[in-house]
Amino acid sequence: MIIVNGQSEAGAVGLTIADFLRQRKAPIENIVVEKNGEIVHRADFETVKIVENDHLELISFVGGG
Repeated sequence: MIIVNGQSEAGAVGLTIADFLRQRKAPIENIVVEKNGEIVHRADFETVKIVENDHLELISFVGGG
């Protein structure tokens, strides 16, 4: 189990950040991921794995005008 934006979530342990975002259909190019209080660089999304009890914050940027 992990915590994503304050909510418990199952099924993500063992996935990379990139796989997790793809699974959620999240816009990888417009998202910032914080894992356990530290920003994960986009270049590391393919290699950083999610482990039990991780806390993720997903912050999306939306443009408009």
